[in-house]
Amino acid sequence: IQEAKLAREAGICYATLALSTDYDCWHVSEEDVTTAKILEVLQQNVNNAQKILEKVVSLWELKEDCRCHHSLKNAIITDRDKIPPVVKERLDLIIGKYL
Repeated sequence: IQEAKLAREAGICYATLALSTDYDCWHVSEEDVTTAKILEVLQQNVNNAQKILEKVVSLWELKEDCRCHHSLKNAIITDRDKIPPVVKERLDLIIGKYL
């Protein structure tokens, strides 16, 4: 997943929560689904996602020593003196702590 790769590069923890609305397109024993039914399930999924996120966030301890937060620590092999100041400034938010 591209988002996960980008999050890792930025030192951000990332997780995906995927909730289906229907699976009649591949499950031959299921009846066709109407737009109204999909929207109904979508609203249920929104409610479920909110409950899941509330629970996860309440249990979540933000750990500064999480590997995600330090994924770039050894990734920059360019001599720091060779990185132009304008580049350092542009990337400061993401890699400033490693320069």
